[in-house]
Amino acid sequence: MDAQQFRLKSKKLSSGRYQVQFSFGQPEMYYGYVLAEPRTPLREVMEKIERHVLAAIEPERYLQRNLFSVLKRAPSSGKIVVYKR
Repeated sequence: MDAQQFRLKSKKLSSGRYQVQFSFGQPEMYYGYVLAEPRTPLREVMEKIERHVLAAIEPERYLQRNLFSVLKRAPSSGKIVVYKR
């Protein structure tokens, strides 16, 4: 996927981690948040977002932890939440 499709904003949390808000796609079809450690390279954060967005495109492969899915399947973890507009 093209890096130009990513839009990122970060905010440092009191824990020292960074909350990264992202949007992805044309025109910004997916958005969400990911937690990143202080010295995580930007490339790793972008790859993680890309993996999760690609998986979210196929809902049979991807399940986020939410109130309605707690007991259905093992959820995807990784401190990331992805939404579709």
